[in-house]
This record gives sequence, structure tokens and C-alpha cells, in this order.
Amino acid sequence: MAPRYVLGIDNGGTFTKAAIYDADGSIIALDQAHLDTLTPKPLFSERDIEEFWQANVRAIRRCLEASGIDPAEIAALAVTGHGNGLYLVDGQGRGVRPGIISTDGRAQSIVDEWMADPQFRTRMRAKTGSEIWAGQPPALLAWLDANEPDVWERTDYVLCAKDFIRFRLTGKAAIETTDCSAIGFLDVRSLRLDPDVFDFLGLTRWMGKIPELCGPADIAGYVTKEAAELTGLVEGTPVAGGVMDVAAGALAAGLVTENELCVITGTWSINEVISRELDTSEDVFLTMAYAVPDSWLILEASPNGVSNLDWFVRQVIRQTLERFGHEELNDGEVFEICERMILDFTPGEDDPFFVPYVNGTSVIPDGRAEFVGLTAFHDIRHIVRAVYEGVIFSHMYHIAKLREYTTLKGHVRFTGGAANSKIWTQMFADAIGAPVDVVDAAESGTLGTAICSAVAAGLYPDIHTAVESMTSAPRETVHPNPEFTDLFRRRYARFRRHIDVLAGNAAAGPADAPAPEASGPSASTPAPGEPEKKED
Repeated sequence: MAPRYVLGIDNGGTFTKAAIYDADGSIIALDQAHLDTLTPKPLFSERDIEEFWQANVRAIRRCLEASGIDPAEIAALAVTGHGNGLYLVDGQGRGVRPGIISTDGRAQSIVDEWMADPQFRTRMRAKTGSEIWAGQPPALLAWLDANEPDVWERTDYVLCAKDFIRFRLTGKAAIETTDCSAIGFLDVRSLRLDPDVFDFLGLTRWMGKIPELCGPADIAGYVTKEAAELTGLVEGTPVAGGVMDVAAGALAAGLVTENELCVITGTWSINEVISRELDTSEDVFLTMAYAVPDSWLILEASPNGVSNLDWFVRQVIRQTLERFGHEELNDGEVFEICERMILDFTPGEDDPFFVPYVNGTSVIPDGRAEFVGLTAFHDIRHIVRAVYEGVIFSHMYHIAKLREYTTLKGHVRFTGGAANSKIWTQMFADAIGAPVDVVDAAESGTLGTAICSAVAAGLYPDIHTAVESMTSAPRETVHPNPEFTDLFRRRYARFRRHIDVLAGNAAAGPADAPAPEASGPSASTPAPGEPEKKED
């Protein structure tokens, strides 16, 4: 019998997950291993590279054991992982120093200097199509040159998280295009390393340590004898290139259509759309090559998503309840209490709102979270509702920017933590002003990269076909309420005015953004984020 299963491996910030799927995308078995984050100094986020590899070994072996299938039936596997960060290895795949996670902030001063350079826009941004930040390889390599100069001599390859794991599985070093296009070295038009970018950054000598490129569904290597003995896989099993985590999430959500918005509500507020046209002159947060050929994934995101509500529930409500002797309540019960408080409760236009920046932001100077507009009249319901709305406002801010680059059409694909709450999902639909298709993609990382391995194994001819076959139809479609869409428009406008004042930009651009074309409550009714129409 021909092999008919695929394995997807997802390396996030906290866990490594391994999952086996059949050709229809049904999950057969799942296992995970914990990953520790090391913080040896302020702003440092590191990882023991060997322990990182061993966590993958444990997760893969236990997943195979739990599945009960013959490992020879695994047709192919692929890995995804957090984007950016830095994994430096020698020729055998051994780490030359601890890995660095993308939340690392040690190199911010270097980024500030680059962005202040008049040539930054023409020599770098116009080619990469993305912002640059401290947790990316360019900034981290520059920091290492200044602080650990001996590392260059000991390094053979500069890798991303998933590419390191693939190297250890196959013994072959390669860096995959979705990751490489998101780290600040690749010209996103030609998908080639740009020597002038390296020169501008002062990193020319590192260019020779970037390994060859591979595509998401290319066979990048085969499981070695050593890796097979450790993991339980069969020697010679094909390993596909895989994709960066945000691309894996988009594939698992079924995103293959141009100009269709995908909203992923997790720790990060992730808002993405496929485009077949590329304009690197725009101030996009991130432009990356996508797994669907001849297309790019345009991303607006920040680390200020559902984490805002997590903070409020655990650090405010949960601790308050415990102080009053209610330690027996778990997190799920506390969330349920919050939802009961805001059920059938509608705020007024002038009621308080929440600025959702508990993880900091560059949107406003010294960006922090805050409640705005509280009076003696307001009670806990107003505060809880404001936090729920604040998470939505974080997404709306990013969606408004996406609308500056492209025209969004059709329904919105919606997944992540907020999709598990009917109340919150309805609020998102009302705020966006368009039908929201709720997608079940609980293990989106493993499924998204498993889709790539299914194509590499020949189970499907291309990514588009594999996505259609391996992802589920929406669980439900939630339609916006026109009355509440108008309320959100007005409340979001207050939020944007406040943000613009804090940013010293009170007269700046649009406060809102429209619903996807012709799919909101009214084609002529602006929804949150729509720029005002001006006469030519």
C-alpha cells in the first residue's frame, strides 16, 4: 500500500507539536513537548539549540507511537516554526551559541540607526517590502558582530527555527522562501538574496552563510539514518521545505483566494491577505512570498491580540476573585463569567474604551495599555466589554492599514482564540462589517505545513488543491448587525482620535476601514476603518 499519511511539526514559542494527518486533513495523532525560553539578560530571549532539537525528537516519536500506524506509511513530513529570530550552526547542525527567539529586543538601537538612515527606504525597504525590527536576523547579526565577533568564524549556516530542525532531520542545510522573504535579506520580487541589502546593513560577510533556498513543497532532503533512529521515522522519508508559522496558519484557514481577509486571533493580532500584485513602496508591516505560486502574503500584525484579555482575566479578575476566597475557579470559568457580564450589554458611544497595548507598541510613544473615559457611572461590565472591544480595535487598526494597500472582498476567514466565543465572534463581525466565516483550525501550524508535505509527496498536484482537500468548510458564518456596525464605527473613531493625539498625529489619515467590498450591511455604509471619500 502506498504511504497515505503526512506529518506536520510546529515549533512555537512555548511548545513543539507533532501531528499526523491523513490525506483528507483529519488528524490521527498529536503530541507536544515543552520549550523553555532563556532570559540571561534584560531584553534577551534565547533557546538551548540542542534541547530544541530534542523536544522535536520527543514529540515526533511519541506522536508516531500514539498513532499506531506503521512509520513507513508516512509519505512525507514538513516543519513550521516561529519566524525571524536566529539559529547559527556549524556544518553538522550543532549550535555555535544559543538560538535567539523573535521576541528578543537587544538590538533595538541598531534598528533605530538603520531606520534613521536616508538610504533605508531605497536600499532596503523598497526591496524587502517590510519593516525591520530588533528580533530579525539582520539586527541580531549586527549585534553579534559588535558583541560576540568570534561567532562568525564558528558559523557555517544562518537558519530560521524550522530550517534548523529540517537540517537536523536531513543533514542538508537550506532556508525556505516564506521564511527567507520575511527576515529582511531577500528581494521579494526576484526571491533572491540582494548583495546591496547586505552592504547597506554592513553584513556582507554573512551573505555567504545563508544556505540555498527551497520552496514550501519542494523536497528539501530525506530523513537520515541517525534522525530515524532518534525519532522512529523511516530513513529516507521525504522532508518538504515547509512554511513560516503565519503562512501555515493562513493555509490551514483555507486562504488561497486573492484579496480575501484572514483574521487570526491569538497572542498576536494577525491580519493577512494574499496579493498577486506587489507594491514595495507602501509601509507594509510584512511582505512575504506565499506557498501559492506567484503570490505574496501581506501581513499587518502586532503582539497585542487576545493576550490583552488573557492579562485582564488572569491578573485583574482572577486575582481579585482569589483575594475574596474564590480560588476554586479555573480560567475557563472566569472567562465564562466575563461573557455573562457582557451578554446583552451594549455600550454607548461615549462609554470607556481600552487601549490594547499590554505588550507595548510602536504606534504611540512609550506605548502602554490604558482605559479611557471612565466615570463614576461606569461599572465592571463597561470595563470588561472595553477589553473585548480593545482586542478588536487592535485588529481594526491593522485592517485599516491593509485597506490602504489592497481592496478586500468577500467574507472574512476567522480563526484563533476569539473564534471559540460566540459573543466575541459576533462583535468581530459587527466591527468589520462583513460576514465572518469561522474556521476550525485548532492545530493550524501542524496542518498548514502538513499541507506542504502532502504536495511534496505527490498526494496532491499543488498547494491550492491540497488546501481545498485538507481544510474544513467554515463551521459557521456570522453576519454583522448593521446597527452595531454603525456603533463600532463611531466607537472606533473615538479610539483612533485618541491614538492619533498620543502619537502626535491628530490630523493624520483615516480613523476607520470599510467592510470587504459589497459584503457589509450596505455598500454605501462605512464600517470601522473606512477612509472618507474625497472629491477629485
